[in-house]
Amino acid sequence: MSAVFINRVVRVLAGTLGAQLITIGVTLLLVRLYSPAEMGAFSVWLSFATIFAVMVTGRYELAIFSTRGNDEFHAVVKLVLQLILVVSVVVAVGVVLAEQFVSSMPGVVGEFWLALALVSLGLGANKLVLSLLTFQQAFNRLGGARVSLAACIAIGQVSAAYLVEGVSGLIYGQLWGVLVATVLAAFWVGKPLFVACAATPSRAVRQVAVQFMNFPKFSLPADLINTVASQIPVVLLATKFGGESAGWFALTLKIMGAPISLLAASVLDVFKEQAARDFRDTGSCRSVFLKTFKLLALLALPPFIAFWFVGEWAFGFIFGEAWAESGRYAVLMIPLFYMRFVVSPLSYTIYIAQRQNLDLFWQLALLVLTVACFTLPVTVDAVLWLYSVGYAAMYFIYFWMSFHCAKGDVK
Repeated sequence: MSAVFINRVVRVLAGTLGAQLITIGVTLLLVRLYSPAEMGAFSVWLSFATIFAVMVTGRYELAIFSTRGNDEFHAVVKLVLQLILVVSVVVAVGVVLAEQFVSSMPGVVGEFWLALALVSLGLGANKLVLSLLTFQQAFNRLGGARVSLAACIAIGQVSAAYLVEGVSGLIYGQLWGVLVATVLAAFWVGKPLFVACAATPSRAVRQVAVQFMNFPKFSLPADLINTVASQIPVVLLATKFGGESAGWFALTLKIMGAPISLLAASVLDVFKEQAARDFRDTGSCRSVFLKTFKLLALLALPPFIAFWFVGEWAFGFIFGEAWAESGRYAVLMIPLFYMRFVVSPLSYTIYIAQRQNLDLFWQLALLVLTVACFTLPVTVDAVLWLYSVGYAAMYFIYFWMSFHCAKGDVK
């Protein structure tokens, strides 16, 4: 693997590791400031915010890496900014109406509807800014942006715990952190870029909206389904087994899922730029795909093997007896987390090859599997083990699809 590629990964990873340490560190405080039930309620609210955050960009931010020329690039960025504002307003109105007419709407969602819409806007804008930093190959700033997001959320949630009671502290802390971190990252992108985007004529914006229609047509439904599939377990656990189970599960995802996602995202930030360039130049990105796969697979093995033996004990020791159950959940879900770490960054080749329809079919199957796993079994252990093994099998299929897209031979 080229020294340039590894150097870029290390630069992004440095910032990512900082964000990971902040996330874990603040969690040690949060589990002592909030109960499992309060963490469960917040996780339900955040699940809805995360789902809506996928919608606000229309997934057009992915089209940035497929643009040719500055005019096309600026038009796509302006399109994404307009969508973020418009769709966020629609989300706010939709949640207010749903609260009036949908009896099954979680109370925490309806109560904090404005914060929900603003966090969705902030998360969507943050994704755009991170994509712009990647496009600029500003990998040091990209790492800094990830650290600032984790740090701002941490400061907001810990501070809010002493100002307001209950779940509202977690929600308002999340809101403050996301908005502040996104504004900081936007400064790193640079004012000239946004000025150029603002000057882009509406006609050019409409043209790129049509040109890259496959992203909202296929990527948006696929990613929305994927996000629902990843977020709905918290909601279903809270409904079926109570708020405490949802809180334990949420801690498992935060401690296991967030660091894994951040580390994999560091590789993805570099992989997608080089893979897209190779695919444009040669019609294939097979070489960098295989090299990245080997790197991820070998990197993940030692920590996951060790966690199999000490994971349950480690959770109880670090977070306290009230959260020991989260460690048992984490061990049950090792197959899922390992496959997610290895395969998720590589799946970007599906977007590069513009075979979003394949991704959509896979995401639909994943959603069906997830709902079945969380509704059919009658015990928490059975739910989590079936979910973990089934998810790992689906990721194996995802890897096969991504590899064939990387070769450029999927028609």
